[in-house]
Amino acid sequence: MTAANGEVIRLPTPAAMAAEAAGRIAAIAEAAVADHGYFAWALSGGNTPVATYRMLAQSPWRERIDWGRTHVFFADERFVPHDHADSNYRLAEETLLSHVPIPAQNVHPTPITTPEASAEAYERSVLDFFAPQPPRFDLVTLGMGPDGHTASLFPGMDDVGGGLVAAVHNSPKPPPLRLTMTYRLLNEARHVLFLVSGADKAALLEQIAANADTPLPAGKVVLSERPVVWLAHLSG
Repeated sequence: MTAANGEVIRLPTPAAMAAEAAGRIAAIAEAAVADHGYFAWALSGGNTPVATYRMLAQSPWRERIDWGRTHVFFADERFVPHDHADSNYRLAEETLLSHVPIPAQNVHPTPITTPEASAEAYERSVLDFFAPQPPRFDLVTLGMGPDGHTASLFPGMDDVGGGLVAAVHNSPKPPPLRLTMTYRLLNEARHVLFLVSGADKAALLEQIAANADTPLPAGKVVLSERPVVWLAHLSG
């Protein structure tokens, strides 16, 4: 259905949602490479995208994406070492990146030094990658927490500064220190694909779908050229 903040597509099973997501990601990747020679993708962590990542690492999806022309960034990251169990980089590496022929230099993890310095350095790496054009990802894949947060943008966290990447202190969800892309960067993407799973998120999704002015962070991700796409499996 078409909603105030995008298009909501309900899927009957987690496997169906993963397959729908994999097909859309592959199609966006193919179109991006054909249009400008590369596919720039900012992805997220959490449990929901794991099935999609694993599917993309297998045939036929694995062969549809030109991994040599794919560049992977992270929409947010927990402020932990990259080999830590909480790391979004580690999740992506174990479920997807180590199983596909993507060059090491095409994977762009966040630096981990101090929160503010890391945010500044990651913003610079994003700007340098897209230069001389403004930064614009071909695709950002996101999730939504039961509090309505997305990436590491939480309710009540309205002031994240004017930059593209922000340091997050005192996150209500552990670990407390994080890095996140801001709305300013996320909302410039060509495509945004939300993967939402769980009955506890059904009411939130209804609220976002009905209200273009929702205060929920996930509902503040809005594109100018096309609707945000929400893939949802909301049964128990």
